[in-house]
Amino acid sequence: MESQEPRPRVLIVEDDTWIAAMLADIAASAGLEVVGPVSTLREAVQIASSERLDAALLDIGLGRTEVYAAADVLEERDIPFAFVTGRSEAEIELLHRGRPVWTKPFLQQQVANGLKDLIARR
Repeated sequence: MESQEPRPRVLIVEDDTWIAAMLADIAASAGLEVVGPVSTLREAVQIASSERLDAALLDIGLGRTEVYAAADVLEERDIPFAFVTGRSEAEIELLHRGRPVWTKPFLQQQVANGLKDLIARR
């Protein structure tokens, strides 16, 4: 029996259910296994610190909190990620500048190509 290579896993952190579903569909169509989507910082940090992940897409604003603690965990684990946000690059916490930022509204192809680039960095 042939062993099958596991699909790359991408964590999606997004509090808007419509956008989360769209990101999950794009990732699944690209052949990735979707982890989440999750909508709270607590869930994001827990998964980022414990699950096998190959990449992550992070919305910065999660209600009244920001996603930076989860980004810190991903960075410590050397897991590539991109911010998917309505904020400008100038508004991103200094520590995380230089990470890819996909500004909402985004194009489906932009996300699909960006995910491939993130996975390739792993």
